[in-house]
Amino acid sequence: MKKIILALILLLISSPALAMTANELAGKLQASYDKTHTLRADFTQVSVVKAMNLQKTASGTLIIKKPGMLRYTYTKPENEEVILKGGNLIMYVKSTNQVVEKKLSRALMDKTPTTFLAGTGKITDSFDVRIPAGSKARYDLELIPKGNKTGVEKITLSLDPKTFDIRKFTFVETSGNVNTIELSHVRINKGVKDSAFDFKIPKGASLISE
Repeated sequence: MKKIILALILLLISSPALAMTANELAGKLQASYDKTHTLRADFTQVSVVKAMNLQKTASGTLIIKKPGMLRYTYTKPENEEVILKGGNLIMYVKSTNQVVEKKLSRALMDKTPTTFLAGTGKITDSFDVRIPAGSKARYDLELIPKGNKTGVEKITLSLDPKTFDIRKFTFVETSGNVNTIELSHVRINKGVKDSAFDFKIPKGASLISE
């Protein structure tokens, strides 16, 4: 009997987290996002290309500063840069010495997790939210883009149970490709200068503007 009573007590204590709705989780995430002005983290990315049945793994560092600045620096398997600043997206691959520069629309910025963190919007403005079907994790949240999906079918976030910060996200493209990015050694609001997002085109690099 004592064991049964103890089990019931534990169930009652844990029930608020178990019963948390998608909108409640989204609200917790939004509150965390609103307090985040800068972020530094290491990341590991696993990409699955459906058409080629190919899986690739990459890693590097990520820095974010609101509003609208983001930089992925890939160090493995090769050196690459992805930089967002002032609505301009720059992608650089060292092995080909090629730079691609293009304007990134507000709609696209709102529909990917890390560019959302670099922006100013609200989650529920751009996404419908739900608990992933069959998920046993208490802090997983699924986002379905509203309106034009701009190539993104859905995004699944794994949130830190204490801070409700994003620790891992998987986004499924309309093509069927799947990208999962997991963050580690996350430092929030520790100070990031605007100059951290500057990029100088390397000598001899070819430039493609879109």
